Amino acid sequence: MLEIHIIDVGQGDSILIKTPSDKNILVDGGDENSDYIVTSYLKKEKVKTIDMVIATHPDSDHIGGLDSVINNFKVNNIYMPENDSDSSSYKNLINACNNKDLTLEYLYRGYNLPIDKDIDILVLSPSYIQNESNLNSIVFNLIYKNKSFLFTGDCEESNEKELISAFNLESVDFLKIAHHGSSSSSTPEFIQEVSPDLAIISCGYKNQYGHPHQSTIDTLRENNIITYRTDINGDMIFYSDGLTITTRKKYKE
Repeated sequence: MLEIHIIDVGQGDSILIKTPSDKNILVDGGDENSDYIVTSYLKKEKVKTIDMVIATHPDSDHIGGLDSVINNFKVNNIYMPENDSDSSSYKNLINACNNKDLTLEYLYRGYNLPIDKDIDILVLSPSYIQNESNLNSIVFNLIYKNKSFLFTGDCEESNEKELISAFNLESVDFLKIAHHGSSSSSTPEFIQEVSPDLAIISCGYKNQYGHPHQSTIDTLRENNIITYRTDINGDMIFYSDGLTITTRKKYKE
C-alpha cells in the first residue's frame, strides 16, 4: 500500500510518502517553526530512516524544518534544485548536511528516482535555473501501478505551461496544488489538462497571503475536483493500492 501523508505545517509544505516496500520519502519540511511538528510526526509514524528527502526549492516555508530532520533521522539521499539562498534556513540545511556527510544532489527535468520496484518517479521540472526561487521548484510525477500523483512545489503559471507542453499529464489522479493555492498557479488551462480526481492544498489557517485564492478554488470547483485543505482538515493521509485512492477519515472539502 502506498501512503501519502500531508503534514499540517501551517503556511508551508511537508509531505511524507511511504512506499509499499516501506521506503520513506519526505517532500519539504515546513518553516523554522515546524521542526518539532515534522520530527514528531515522523516518530509517530515509526520512521527511522528517510530514504529520500526532496526539498522542492529553498524557500524557508519548505526547507525550514529539514535541518532538524537531518539531525534527528538517518537520511540516505537529499535532492534539491541547483538554487542556493542567503537565508538562515538554507544555511542551516547545508550545515546539517555537512555535519552528516550527506551530499546534496541536484535534480533536473528527465531524472528518474529509483525507490521501489512498483513505483516510478520522474522529475518534470526544473529544466533550467531561473532567478525566482518558485520557478525552480522540483515538480515530480509518482506513478504506482494505475495511479498517478503529481507534486508541484511552488511552481508558477510559466512552469505549468511548460509542463503541459512537454508532458502528457492527462492521467494524473492526485494533485498537490502548487504554491498553497495561490492565483499565480493552478491556471484553468493547467487544471483542465491535468484534471485530477483529487487535489490537496497545504496552507495556514487564516494566513496573511489569503491562500488559497478564490480564483484557484473556483477553478477546482468548475472542474469538479474534490479538494482537501490542511487549514480545514489538519494532517491528512491518503492510501492507494495502485487501483484506487482512499482515506480512512471523512475529510471536509
